[in-house]
Amino acid sequence: MKVLRSIRFKYFLCLLAISVLPVLFLFFYISQNNRKFYNSQVETASASEVQRITTRINENYQDIRNLISSLIFSTYDDINCITSICEQEAEGKSITESQRLQNYRMFKYVCGNLLENASNADGVYLFCENGHVYSYMKNLYYGIERHYQEDSWYQELKENSTVEFAGMAPLDRNVYGQGDSCFLAARKFQNIRGDATAILAVVCSDAFFEDISRGENLPWGSSLIIDGKGTLVYGEEADIFTEEQLARTYDTAEGIIHVDDDMTRAFVYGTLDINDWKVVSAVSFMSFYENYMQNSQILYVLIFVDLVFVMVIVFWMERHSIRPIVRLSKVMETTAESGLVFHNEYKGRRDEIGTLYSYYDKLISQINRLIREKYQNEIKILKSRLRNLTSQINAHFIFNTLENISCLAQIEGNKQIVTMSKSLGDMLRYSMDFEGDLIHLEKEISHIQQYLNIQEVRFGNEISLVLDLEKDTCRRKVMKFMLQPIVENAIEHGMAGKDFPWIITIRTRLQNGDLYIDVEDNGIGMDKQTLERVRRRIYEPQDVEEELRCFNIGLVNIHERIQLIFSNSYGLEIESRPNEGTRVTLHIPWI
Repeated sequence: MKVLRSIRFKYFLCLLAISVLPVLFLFFYISQNNRKFYNSQVETASASEVQRITTRINENYQDIRNLISSLIFSTYDDINCITSICEQEAEGKSITESQRLQNYRMFKYVCGNLLENASNADGVYLFCENGHVYSYMKNLYYGIERHYQEDSWYQELKENSTVEFAGMAPLDRNVYGQGDSCFLAARKFQNIRGDATAILAVVCSDAFFEDISRGENLPWGSSLIIDGKGTLVYGEEADIFTEEQLARTYDTAEGIIHVDDDMTRAFVYGTLDINDWKVVSAVSFMSFYENYMQNSQILYVLIFVDLVFVMVIVFWMERHSIRPIVRLSKVMETTAESGLVFHNEYKGRRDEIGTLYSYYDKLISQINRLIREKYQNEIKILKSRLRNLTSQINAHFIFNTLENISCLAQIEGNKQIVTMSKSLGDMLRYSMDFEGDLIHLEKEISHIQQYLNIQEVRFGNEISLVLDLEKDTCRRKVMKFMLQPIVENAIEHGMAGKDFPWIITIRTRLQNGDLYIDVEDNGIGMDKQTLERVRRRIYEPQDVEEELRCFNIGLVNIHERIQLIFSNSYGLEIESRPNEGTRVTLHIPWI
């Protein structure tokens, strides 16, 4: 059961599932369905080709219809050429030879311009109401005007309500170098007033049906166009179609009809926009069947080679990937028992396996280092606790002594000694509070007031403390002894030696979710050079010379403590102007 749960066994199953099994399935599937697949592909390709031919002929027919519309509405010197000729050549109207010559020039000019880019159109005929015919030929001369009144297409347009005609028009074979018929599209139209009628016909070249002969590399026996009665319209005569097969092509607009007694042959057809004509192509599957047998033999060989190749890859992957992972798993199971000792056997590998072994080796080394550091830190903590207990005993002794001095001074009536001893005692009590590094701001300000009481006695003058505190800021947590070094610097370096009054202002504000505390004095201030030196000592103490590091040590200590406790996003800023004072701004979280 352990073997079945191992990654090696699962890896082999996955490789078999994604390589060998699909190959075997594909082998049997292709063996059973390859012939059907080939036939389907041939039918699809043949149907696509017939659809392409049908679409192309339909596009050609639409181009001819657009050409007829353009000819009818064409202009020459702001004259509607075709409709003007239609009106002049109306039945019962007389026209001079000079006018007819001018009409012919307009007709030739318009037809020449429009037929220049019409690759499928070879000529234009304008059959007027009085029997006169205008013609323009681009290449061959078809001679339709010689017998057009006898042709069925002309009689259909002339006598019936039919407006358009598209179909094959008979020709005098080999008289002018063309065949016995050509594709012709005609439209009956009237002039603007509706009192004259004419027929405009466009004769198409063989290029109109040139896609019938295309289709190289596809197994067609022949392609042709038939009408609704099964009569051949365009293409070579062929006896491969029976009446029943041709009739079946009209059940749907497009499709494939298989020959019942021959599975290697079929007919693909599509419907044109011209009189519901059909494009029919005969398809032979014999060549593909022969190719199928040959390809099947090649496929058997390729499958065998593929299986051999897959097995070689399986064994290679097992040796270079699975085996190291299995070995690392066993090592991880026994590392704790072996005393956190690990030997990296794949130091030379630069792939993912080498990375796994390398990082596991680093992990074991870091664990051993952390264990040693933990033991050392615990020893340091015990020593620190012992020192704290000792200092607490000494602080209690000093505090009790100060209380005795305060009582004696009160008995003697010396108020200054009473004030100093009481303030110093309160400061000692504040320093002996071991609740933590963070206290409420109001306690820190109270500590500042005690400190100022002592300084007032020292300098013999009142030092004003102005508080401008926003609501709820007094209950925010700040670091202990955060403000006292700033106030001390303000007195010692800013206001000592300056005329009274001495004023220290503390402001608080909430900004962008953080607490800002401003400590400002009205001292002598600093010039720009001195201010830059002070800032450098605060923000870049490692770059300051050794003898200068002792200056402003209180500000440096506060800045570093803020960043150590909160993050580098917080800290201390200082601003100053000569003879105006100095402002120190503390930026800490809103806690």
